[in-house]
Amino acid sequence: MTTETRIEFSEAVGRRIRLGSWEDQKISTYRKIREAVAEERWDHAADLADYFIDEASVCFILYRQWINDLSNFLQNNGVSPEELAGITADIVTKITLPDGSPWNAHRHWDRFKRAQRKLLSHLFREEADQALAALDTMKETWRQTHDRDVDHTYGLMSEIQDRFGGEGIVDMYKVVLEPLFAWRYEKFDIDKHPWDEALETLMNVACESMRGHLVGPERTGDFELIETDDRFILRFDPCSSGQRTIRGDWIEGTPARMEPPYNWGVSQEEASWNHYQKGVCLYCAHCIILMEEMPMDRFGYPVRTVDPPIYPDTDPDPDVRQKCQWEMFKDPTQVPEEYYTRVGRKKPDVFGSSNFDAPPMPDAGSLGLPGTG
Repeated sequence: MTTETRIEFSEAVGRRIRLGSWEDQKISTYRKIREAVAEERWDHAADLADYFIDEASVCFILYRQWINDLSNFLQNNGVSPEELAGITADIVTKITLPDGSPWNAHRHWDRFKRAQRKLLSHLFREEADQALAALDTMKETWRQTHDRDVDHTYGLMSEIQDRFGGEGIVDMYKVVLEPLFAWRYEKFDIDKHPWDEALETLMNVACESMRGHLVGPERTGDFELIETDDRFILRFDPCSSGQRTIRGDWIEGTPARMEPPYNWGVSQEEASWNHYQKGVCLYCAHCIILMEEMPMDRFGYPVRTVDPPIYPDTDPDPDVRQKCQWEMFKDPTQVPEEYYTRVGRKKPDVFGSSNFDAPPMPDAGSLGLPGTG
């Protein structure tokens, strides 16, 4: 019998999540469904297939917000509606589907949900071969949806850097990330919640999000998870959003998005939001700002530390290619000084929001995102 996986409502997150040991959490929901079918645990497979939609929804809904916010940022900074329409059309023509048909996010999301319903029908009939085929179709349809949303997002980010430089990226992320921080990360303040409880929640949503992004070379959602005395380490090969952007799509055989026909940019100026490195993908920068800089400024510590890959990362050799790495510390007050230095900050002597004069966050309940994180 494989490791038990549970789907339960989380009071901390405000919705149902997948629970289990950390060894279990690093295994993709896709793979857990295959295991359940092989063991003829039909009801469990159906529960996991139903939950697969939850994992994907977090990403899909978030990209609806981001694409809208990025488009509005351009318009609010002098880009006319006609110019924006041209920018969007140029991006969309570069992200057609593998069969050459035009990309429409909502239409493909509907295909994904129809594929999931077909999977459920085969599970209820206990038809293993048909269920596994439907599972592969469902996962692949979600991968295509996810990856093109990332491309659309990245094309807009690159346009912002082209027009406004590195400062434009900083200003853009102030708009894009405050809602996400309020929704997901405000709860990780040690003045409001004991860290042992917060860390468990932080780990659960980290694992869930990366399964939903379908990380890993086969794009199944599997990743490395290592526990040491003082931290948890997660590694992704690739992370499937930012890292796929600088690596290229090895499933579809398309190049890194810095290369033709995309010609989108990476960081050109050394700044805190890229750890003072050129070549950091503009999407990856959001992890540095969101998980390191913003919580340091509000709580005095990062909720996660991030080591992003640097462009180029196009060599498929496992001994050469990079991995994205996250670290979550068991005691956030013991994060080493070096993690502060690389974002231009100094480690404080006190921790928790009561010690910092940070502006209030927006109401997370008004964002339309699922649950509270």
